[in-house]
Amino acid sequence: MDEVLAKVYITKNDGSREKFDFDVVRESLRNAGADGELVEEVIKRIENRIHDEITTRELKMMITTVLRRLNREVAKQYVQNHS
Repeated sequence: MDEVLAKVYITKNDGSREKFDFDVVRESLRNAGADGELVEEVIKRIENRIHDEITTRELKMMITTVLRRLNREVAKQYVQNHS
């Protein structure tokens, strides 16, 4: 999977593109109050759905959906951090 993700780019809201990096997702989840176990569970549930040219909006919606199933308080904080 890491080999595939090395070629995946995310399209940001301003139209710019950058290489996708799960470390950015991990940091964002930690900033919302997720512990290590929750962070890795979210990553596990979304990693197969990441594709080239995914938008930040798509990614945030995907993460929010997963978080709402696992921990509503962290989901709420994640949404607040990204609004």
